[in-house]
Amino acid sequence: MIKNKMKYFFIFLGIFVSVFTTIVHLRSGNASNQPAVNEVNAEVKTLKKKKKPVSFTKDILPLFVKAKSKGTSKPIACVRCHFTNLTIASNGIPENAKAELSMGSFKDIIAGAEAGTEPIIDTNDPKKSLLLQRLEGEGDNMGVYDGRMPYGGPFFTKKEIAIIRKWIEEGAIDDTPSPDFNRDVLPLLTASVNGSTPCSLCHYNNNSATSRERSQSQACMDLSSWEGIISGADGSLHEPLIDLENPANSLILKRLRGQKTEELIENDHRMPFGGPYFTEYEIQKIERWIAGGAKGPNGEDPSEADTSGAGECLGGSGSGGGNNSN
Repeated sequence: MIKNKMKYFFIFLGIFVSVFTTIVHLRSGNASNQPAVNEVNAEVKTLKKKKKPVSFTKDILPLFVKAKSKGTSKPIACVRCHFTNLTIASNGIPENAKAELSMGSFKDIIAGAEAGTEPIIDTNDPKKSLLLQRLEGEGDNMGVYDGRMPYGGPFFTKKEIAIIRKWIEEGAIDDTPSPDFNRDVLPLLTASVNGSTPCSLCHYNNNSATSRERSQSQACMDLSSWEGIISGADGSLHEPLIDLENPANSLILKRLRGQKTEELIENDHRMPFGGPYFTEYEIQKIERWIAGGAKGPNGEDPSEADTSGAGECLGGSGSGGGNNSN
């Protein structure tokens, strides 16, 4: 009889301790919707069994530049708030990148936050990487007011975080290919981007056979070829579209971002005209190409470009633009 009472007493005691521990755990905030560290570790172990190394270009960068969508949550890409150019002030984009951090390229991610003064990657001790701690929502480097990222969610899955951790453990290797005009730039200017009118539909070579029955190209600017881009706007006036010394100051980038040019021309507005506009990730592709020397399809230097085919800008259309009237 006494033994049975003692048996039930210890069973009750065990249940009580378990419930009490759970309550304390919940109140401490450690049992939120954050992915458990041990679950992430398990994913990392699974990934390590695969001999193929993590690719920054194929596996990591897409996680930061493509919007995550889950349920009714509004999808937001990391580069929507964390971008390269720190002077954007259009279309609702903040004037400065949050935390002065860009997630749009390997160089920017390695540079870190606060304009490169606060590293977010620690290859010596990956678990201490601020990037991982902000994605997991917990860690020694998390401040009192530091929240889990992406801000407001949807959050990264434990598998996605594990992929990032494995990449850091492997040394955070960069496999970003050198900028290529045909691969990275021309498709953005000659095809529809995010549902917009292709740039080359309004900006084409006035002297080409396909344009003879069309009205003059907007701004007398040809965006259908490398030579046309190097030639610039306003036909034979050759108003430069790119700035090799200061890529972010390139006119083509300012128009894509909706930034005001130094000469406030009345009909300056963001391009493509009427939208939808390029994402920051897409614009950065062009910016990296310019920073790499704006090389031609076969690696030609801009000084080698034949710009003699740029037609005269009849009547002068300035550097404004709009939908072309065929």
